[in-house]
Amino acid sequence: MSRFILVRHGQTAWNKDQRFRGRKDVPLSEQGFREAELVADALAAEKVTLIHASPLSRAVQTLTPLAQRLGLPVTPLDGIIDMNFGDWEGLAIEEARQKYPEPFKLWTDTPEKITFPHGESLAQVQARAMRSISRLAVENPESVIAVCTHRVVCKLIMLGLLGVKPDKFWAVRQDTACLNRFDYDPPRAVIHALNETSHLQALGGTLRQDF
Repeated sequence: MSRFILVRHGQTAWNKDQRFRGRKDVPLSEQGFREAELVADALAAEKVTLIHASPLSRAVQTLTPLAQRLGLPVTPLDGIIDMNFGDWEGLAIEEARQKYPEPFKLWTDTPEKITFPHGESLAQVQARAMRSISRLAVENPESVIAVCTHRVVCKLIMLGLLGVKPDKFWAVRQDTACLNRFDYDPPRAVIHALNETSHLQALGGTLRQDF
């Protein structure tokens, strides 16, 4: 059984502004880089053997300090790239609400029912992400694997491990630079921690948003 440490990437300017990010390659903010260092502090003694990340820079940058300390590469994993929000990418929450009122209501009330215009549905994202995580587990038994991805993908992986469909999307919280810990031997999973943020205490009262 492989042990996973699933990390949500650190803060970006678009997190702070509450903009839909998706496939836009938005880098970490100054706080995001500080969060990345604290992630490295927390995981440096965890005997991590493999490091994977979404190919977007904000995910790679989050695990780069850890990779440098351990002398490991950060290997991109296409299957855990952020959700494709299509025409919504770059929009702030209120802009999306005003421009797409009916789809926005689906997103907030029944997120499993929306397929973003020129984008993806939650079911599609969950399927590809679970395939990627399952393949990592099968190909790397008894390994300790650090994986960095995005809010939506983290939520859907954690639900997928429990066999829960995307209709429970809003029941899971994922703050920036949080840690999730689980053992996985497909299809069996044991979750040890969800949205762990104790390693970020050095940031004091700085808000870590679930957006």
